[in-house]
Parts: sequence; structure tokens; C-alpha cells
Amino acid sequence: MRIGIDLDDTICNTTKIVQDRVKRYADEEGLNDLDIMNDEVLKQNFFNIYIDDIYSNVEPKNEALKVLRRLKNRGNEIYIITARCKRTTAPIETVIRLTSDWLKKYEIEVDGIITSAYGDSKAGVCKRYKIDFNTDFSKIAAHDYPTFDDVYATIKGRLLSMTERTREREVMEKLELKV
Repeated sequence: MRIGIDLDDTICNTTKIVQDRVKRYADEEGLNDLDIMNDEVLKQNFFNIYIDDIYSNVEPKNEALKVLRRLKNRGNEIYIITARCKRTTAPIETVIRLTSDWLKKYEIEVDGIITSAYGDSKAGVCKRYKIDFNTDFSKIAAHDYPTFDDVYATIKGRLLSMTERTREREVMEKLELKV
């Protein structure tokens, strides 16, 4: 399966480091934090100064990295799909290099890094690259999330399909009893 994984705030905590660096930049320049992201010139100046630092030092979401490794170990093709180039004036080559270096630093093997720098939507990128599954959930509406009934049916179905006694079955039985 070809799986597209969003990068920022999906497998790493980008918002956190950006907010930290915005505060630092605001303090250094005597500016208000909010002004930086609301003024296009200030925002580009900020990213020109801090982009390498942000993309190199962003903290990973460790559970997400475990899932990525597991998916890759199971033979899936993993593609990073990012809109990083839309946010900055950094050349696409710089963004890809910084992203690639960060992935290597955390020992994450991917089959490619796809940017949507040329105005493509992530959905369009997935279609063009024949991505089977995309993890960018930012566009999902509340009514698309599973309901309590969906979760209950999944637990019950899993319990009925388990023939032997396992720790997973014990946990699921406890969950069903509390439901």
C-alpha cells in the first residue's frame, strides 16, 4: 500500500517550536508575537531566519514514529506529503533537504518526500502519485468521526473473532463490561 503521511503536527510538533521561535524573534526585535504571523513581510523575515532551526529541531511525536516504522516494516510504501514550501520563501530543495535530514536523524525510512509547493492540494498530490491512504485528517468533519456505537461494534466484533485467550482479549472484555 502507498501511504501518504502529513508531516507537521502529524509526526512532529511543529506548532510548538514555531510558537517558541516566534516569541524569541518578537523579543529580539521588540515586536508583538501576533504581529509576526499577521504581517506577510514580518512572517517571511521570521521564516528566513528560523526555518533551518525549526525544521531541524522540531520534536517528533514518538508514537507516530513507531507507527511509521511499523507500517514500513510491513512492506508499505511511505511518502511524506507536506505543504512546507507554501509557508516559507525557502527553496524547495532546502525544505526537502531539511526534511530528509530530520527523518534520517530519527531513523525514519520513507520512499519519498512530496511537496505541494506548486499550488496542488494534498488530495490532488495523492491522486497524482497514486497514494492509497492519506493521514491528513485536518479536513474531516465531526460527523465523519466514529460514534460510540461504531467503537462498541468494533470492540464486540474483535472479541467475537478472538478464539484464544490473549492480553488483548482480556482488555477488550474489560472495555465491553464497562460499556
